[in-house]
Amino acid sequence: MSVPAALILAILGVGAQQAPPPAPRAPAQPPRDVVRRAEPTGPAGTGVIRGRVVSADTGSPIRRAAVTLSQVPPAGGRGRGGTPAALAPGSRGSGPSSQVSAAMSMSIGRPRQATADLQGAFAFTGLPAGSYRIVASSNQYAPQYLSMAYGGRRPSGPGSSDPGRPIQLAEGESFDKAIIALPRGAVITGRVTDENAEPIVRVHVSALFFPQGSSRGLRMGPGSQTDDLGQFRIYGLQPGEHVVVAEAVRSNYVAPDAPPETEEDKIGFVATYYPGTADEGSAQRVRARIGTETPGIEIRLAQSRLYRVSGSAVDSQGRPLLHVNGQLMRRTAAMAGGSSFGFTTDEQGRFQMRNVPSGSYRLIIRQTGPYRPGPQIDPGEMATLPLTIAGADVENVLVMTTPGATIAGQIVFEQGPPAAAPGSIRVIATPGNPDEMSGLQWPQPAIMKPDQTFTMKGLMGELLIRAAGPDVYVKSVTVGNEDITDSVREFKANERVTITLTTRVSTVEGHVTDDAGAAAAEAGILIFSEDKASWRFNSVRTRRAAVDPEGDFRVTGLMPGRYLVAAVPRGRLSVPASDADASFFEELSKEATPIVLGEDEQRRIELKVAAGRQ
Repeated sequence: MSVPAALILAILGVGAQQAPPPAPRAPAQPPRDVVRRAEPTGPAGTGVIRGRVVSADTGSPIRRAAVTLSQVPPAGGRGRGGTPAALAPGSRGSGPSSQVSAAMSMSIGRPRQATADLQGAFAFTGLPAGSYRIVASSNQYAPQYLSMAYGGRRPSGPGSSDPGRPIQLAEGESFDKAIIALPRGAVITGRVTDENAEPIVRVHVSALFFPQGSSRGLRMGPGSQTDDLGQFRIYGLQPGEHVVVAEAVRSNYVAPDAPPETEEDKIGFVATYYPGTADEGSAQRVRARIGTETPGIEIRLAQSRLYRVSGSAVDSQGRPLLHVNGQLMRRTAAMAGGSSFGFTTDEQGRFQMRNVPSGSYRLIIRQTGPYRPGPQIDPGEMATLPLTIAGADVENVLVMTTPGATIAGQIVFEQGPPAAAPGSIRVIATPGNPDEMSGLQWPQPAIMKPDQTFTMKGLMGELLIRAAGPDVYVKSVTVGNEDITDSVREFKANERVTITLTTRVSTVEGHVTDDAGAAAAEAGILIFSEDKASWRFNSVRTRRAAVDPEGDFRVTGLMPGRYLVAAVPRGRLSVPASDADASFFEELSKEATPIVLGEDEQRRIELKVAAGRQ
């Protein structure tokens, strides 16, 4: 963490007076937590948690590891932030509920961060009584290790939602045994050759990880580059199924007035998936195991016709965009984070790219405004244009940027504004399909004004509008008489949005067991609406939660309605949002328990882990 020069001078006593002689060396003290962002709000305490981060295979310390501590509410308990205590089955709540994250581990307040010292030791001090979770990650010089939660059985990351074991801390108590052993990631090695089985140098090879239950691969880590023997080694991978892809990158930049390529220049290597196909849907998956090397992955690079893309870019007033950067991002059904090609416009706003393989792309140009401190940063003008390249060059593309739509709105509080309003309420625009928004600058959150209004600029593409703040939940979002609470919308300029927030929400808590009747601590909970129109993870009627080591869970923030509750292996709930389509919810609906919730209702249910796909 960098330290401002002024602070260093203050610490050293540098100033107008000469610094005093050095003081005697103080006894060694336990390591103190190094906070990388503001301390969480809330009462201070006197509790302490200390521990070490070590290598799982050697036991040696992992120096400068990043450690994150989050306070979590015990199931049915009262945590900092006002989470109400458990009520008897069928009873009703008697006050506002706190804003609890729908993530797999529902934290209270803002996490604290620390950096382990040279012996891997860390400490968090000044902790109030409560329940805490700790996650450790290696530093940038030890990427071979995977992140791990204290008491966890599996590495943290995509496809794994193991929150580990919580640490229960009483006021003034010290917990000194938080040992977190980070495992080495999986390793895949192999070789890349051309059509004559000759090695190819400087080919970028990466792995796309498929989390359990996911049909889309996620590009993981920096990958590897082949050496003079064509060999590569990708390390630090999550255990599970991967697709290995090799890309021989050719420069796609060319001056707009450059002469055409020869026919020989138009043939080149393209992205090739193991064992040797340019079709990502035909790629063979490689199973990697934690701390183990999977060798022998031989990839023969495919060749194909490459194409030219050229055009010009103008702003919303028709003026040429000079020296502006753009991207041509490949869109694929099977992989997330596909390859992209960059370009820069010239003095006349023209651009040109060569060596572009056929495929479906999205062309993006962003003209950002000057940086200004503060939450309301001018997003500038942007443009996104779908582009298909198949069988011929694409010439004379005209791209026009737009500042996006500006909307205004009103926040309505059903039970009156909370004490922390107005500055604590933020309005957020989230993409209906995150993949479609990849590469675009999302609108900056809008802060509610004292008169409970807001203004948001730069809205582009299909979005969902949400509001977030302490002790309140979104009940509805409307434009005129149209309810768009769970509907994606491409907003038009000057549309007026009304967001209704409430504190009267329902809570579902319960206990989960496995087939043997034991507490199912490895389960996850998904609560979603019976209405198929709300079958998405970012619906206000969808909640995910973890089950604690005793098999208990608690989910709050639910609006009245008919719901389905499913207890399943956690891996099934770790799929990317883009994978959670209608078929995902349809499958879970067959295993779920239906419930009907009224307003401000407390419900308790007993569940068994679904025996479906593991």
